[in-house]
Amino acid sequence: MTKILKRSPHFGQHQAHGASEFFDFAGWEMPTHFSTLAEEVEACRNRAVLFDGHAMGEVFIRGPEAHAAVQHLCARNILPEPGRCFYSALCNDEGGIFDDLVVFCIAPDEFLLTVAAFNVDKSPPWIRSRIDRFDAHMADQSAGTTCLEVQGPKSRDILSQVANVDLSNEELPYFRFVNGKIAGIDCIIARLGVTGELGYEIFYDPGHAWTMYDALASAGVESGVALAGNRTVGMFRLEKVYHIYTRDIDETTNPFEAGLDRYVSLDKGDFIGRDALLRIRDRGVERNLVGFTVDGDPLAIAPGTVLKIGGEVAGKATFGARSPTLGVNIGLGYVPTESSEPGAELVIQTESGDRTARICEIPFFDPEGIRIRG
Repeated sequence: MTKILKRSPHFGQHQAHGASEFFDFAGWEMPTHFSTLAEEVEACRNRAVLFDGHAMGEVFIRGPEAHAAVQHLCARNILPEPGRCFYSALCNDEGGIFDDLVVFCIAPDEFLLTVAAFNVDKSPPWIRSRIDRFDAHMADQSAGTTCLEVQGPKSRDILSQVANVDLSNEELPYFRFVNGKIAGIDCIIARLGVTGELGYEIFYDPGHAWTMYDALASAGVESGVALAGNRTVGMFRLEKVYHIYTRDIDETTNPFEAGLDRYVSLDKGDFIGRDALLRIRDRGVERNLVGFTVDGDPLAIAPGTVLKIGGEVAGKATFGARSPTLGVNIGLGYVPTESSEPGAELVIQTESGDRTARICEIPFFDPEGIRIRG
């Protein structure tokens, strides 16, 4: 039976601008590439790219106890400071990652949660059921909101041509957002992204999708903006090690083994999964997510590829590919904690034969995060 995919409000624009191949991304028919992976990555690293972020979900929590409800949901301490964004996990009662998201503080009594693309059907009802004791209500606005992203070192120059707000680093630093207008369209402009570059996520009413898309594409002509497909976005996430839900993290994964412990605030008071996370922290984890490099010819590493240490099966890769930015094969996977130190050797079991790999420090690209804060 043929699977019927949903289409982003930007789908027609993708076709009009040359996208000819699409794929199933979390149930959405998204463009693979507009040119090539290498060309789109190069454009982002040196100029700017525009791509479709519609697949993520948008959930609002409003009411007198909205902040208390968000604190109950999130593993991280979320401050009631309007204009700030916070990356966090939603954990289940066993400490597994139910979802990962960014929380926007719109006001002390209003928060926006951008749920992962693969969880747009799962997370909203779960959130509603877990905050029913608070004087707050949840509104799933995923169908009434869309998102475009402008990312790359020239993204600020491009947006400044069509936005009515100050986008300077002083006025809009990393992980902050502002309400404004782009091409006369009301929107939220957030200093966020998954590319590892200076960039912005723009949330707005999908009824203006055509106008917004054209305004951003036209504003970027002189800067050499390129349209990027969603396969390319996956490469950005790999190079920067921004976790993909269902691949790098899920409900069987806890934040400590996934390297997300800095986003867990065990001292903030009670929240869903806190007791389990305390136990996990105290006993330690048995495996860790690591990055590795593989020398030699280009290699695609499928999720679930076997990783061996000392001739024995030790874990599985979550994904790997040739990095256009670094010119080397890179990958991620889970291995036993005692074998997870940088420099340790792995063997990747591929269909074409075993390949030797070496664990390295992550993220692979710009580990100090200098570019994203420019």
